[in-house]
Amino acid sequence: MIRAEHLIKRKATTAEMDSVKLRQTKLRSKGKDADLLERCNRIWQNLDSFRQQRARGHRFYDGDQWGDVITVNGESMTYREYLQSTGNIVIQTNQIKNRVDTIVGLMVKESSEPVCHAIDRDEQQYGEVMTNALQANCNKNIMPELYMKWLKELCLGGLAVSYESYDDIHGPNRRLDSWTQYINPNMVFFDGEAVDPRYWDFSIVGRFYYGSFEDVCAQFAKRPADFDILRQIYSTAADVFKNEDDREFSERFEDDELNFMQSNDPSRCYVCEVWTKETRPRIRLHDTNSGTEEIIDADDTGYRKLVKAENERRKRLAEAAGWTDEEGADIPYIIGDGYGNDEEERNGFFIDTYWYCRFLAPDGTILWEGESPYADRSHPFGLCIFSYIDGRIVGYSNDAIDHNVAMNRAVVLHDWLLRSQAKGVTVVPRKLLGNMSELDFSRAWTSIDELVYVDIKPGEESLLPKQFNGVAQTFDVGSLLATYQRLMDSGSPVNGALQGDTPHSGTAASLYAQMATNASTPIAALMEQFRTFISVVLNKKMKNIAMFYDTERFQKIAGRIDSLYDMDKINLNEVGDLEYDLRIKQGSDTPVFREIQEQDLLTFLQAGYITFEEYLESSSKPYVDKILQRRQARQAELQETQQAVQAPAGTPAAIPDKAIEEASQVVKQPSELPPGAVA
Repeated sequence: MIRAEHLIKRKATTAEMDSVKLRQTKLRSKGKDADLLERCNRIWQNLDSFRQQRARGHRFYDGDQWGDVITVNGESMTYREYLQSTGNIVIQTNQIKNRVDTIVGLMVKESSEPVCHAIDRDEQQYGEVMTNALQANCNKNIMPELYMKWLKELCLGGLAVSYESYDDIHGPNRRLDSWTQYINPNMVFFDGEAVDPRYWDFSIVGRFYYGSFEDVCAQFAKRPADFDILRQIYSTAADVFKNEDDREFSERFEDDELNFMQSNDPSRCYVCEVWTKETRPRIRLHDTNSGTEEIIDADDTGYRKLVKAENERRKRLAEAAGWTDEEGADIPYIIGDGYGNDEEERNGFFIDTYWYCRFLAPDGTILWEGESPYADRSHPFGLCIFSYIDGRIVGYSNDAIDHNVAMNRAVVLHDWLLRSQAKGVTVVPRKLLGNMSELDFSRAWTSIDELVYVDIKPGEESLLPKQFNGVAQTFDVGSLLATYQRLMDSGSPVNGALQGDTPHSGTAASLYAQMATNASTPIAALMEQFRTFISVVLNKKMKNIAMFYDTERFQKIAGRIDSLYDMDKINLNEVGDLEYDLRIKQGSDTPVFREIQEQDLLTFLQAGYITFEEYLESSSKPYVDKILQRRQARQAELQETQQAVQAPAGTPAAIPDKAIEEASQVVKQPSELPPGAVA
């Protein structure tokens, strides 16, 4: 056996265990990390095949189904250019769009909304507060629009990417909140060696984007000197006037228009945001007196001295109380940094892994860097990769594209055969024209009720004009298209029943309903994977809300549930500590579900289980809030009147608040006072 001293020549320092500090010592230029930028470029280049198949899927969905590149006689051209060069008419039938829209429509019909359920039912009131906060934030971000976009990306390209941040940059009106972004998959890169379908083994993930010089300064300039640095880095973008770009809008983010290192538009600034998983030596502390745990850096000597002083203080208090050595083992130390009952408790050292962020300029300059500020210490990206097996990314509708190509070729071939055959060709011997010109004869021959005089001799009847209708080689294009359609339906889960097509004559309604139900079975796996992705997005949003919302903000949100729970017993400061006690589920919000809820509420009201106010508070009808407000106002006036009537003799009656308000309005209007009166 090889002894340890043969492997380790010297004791490792904490700086060598810290991957970030170790990398900073190896940088060729201070404040720049060009090697990391080059690594990101290589990772992005490795995803080139994905971007090509994603572009193909979007072309077929958007209607450009003859855009595949082929080689003819050594010259590269698209199918469309080849057909046009041969004189053919480009005909296509879009079978992809309807199938993708059907899948997206099924998701839209679910009409779900996030609901936070507390694992401990005694803490459900906090779940209600978080539910209201989460739903309000989803409304600000217009999440249904993003859901449709992500699911469409999953069907066409196989990759959907979200970005959750808490800032005042990505939202409208510079409002500080948790904002969700749709990220173009063409501008994303991530670890190519990961195999976990939950993406837990990623070691690097990031994106690059283009922004105006003003937006970059708003994000990274924290002092006047930073503005000068940014103007030096992006000198071209800072000096170029914003002119209209000559490129079409649809071409801005296509794969062949993207350049990882710089923007093709001189007025835009390139920024690369990269998150890497780093390591750092840390110590886990456990306060046995309060039951709390804390993680500190191993090189944080100042805090470690405070912990040691606190432990010594507790030891002196125990000795002053007369504890014996045996009882001293029960002293509530802060264990993990040399204190504890055994070696395992005293050793709290471990190598921690966490996510570290860097924003890089085109020359590798680090615009900003720091550890993940989020509660889960993770990156802000949410990924959903379809068919993520052996690192492959394949669009869900990719199999149907080749069937669509075959159908298009059959239609074009049939059109070419019909146009190439002879149809009503008239053969006229020139001997019959006589003194007539060819044009006059043609007009006379094709005119209605026209007479054409010719001189022929007996036996020359075969010289009379003859009309030919040639029969070219044909095939049953309808049968061929039907065959391709069946192949597409069998290879794609979206068939006619799921799309709502009219059934054949004689098809029973129950049978058709069963066919539609069975047709949704093949896409159940896709929809479940998409729901998992949505849960990841909402969990990141919930953790941002729990971490960054203050008590005053929660107080405004909690006002919506003050009629359900006793707000005096709810500590809103604890909401941020419950992220691990809450789980998010998608609640139904369909018209059918709301109708069932209304019927149940009406039944409870009629049976006397709930009051009319409770019915109005729980109902989802649009007019109940107005009724509830009027009823509460009327009850308040009634109570004031009863108090005035029940007041003892000699006691002045209470003046209603409404009268006080009207009187104050009169006092505030000196123009209505009598002349010479003092307001």
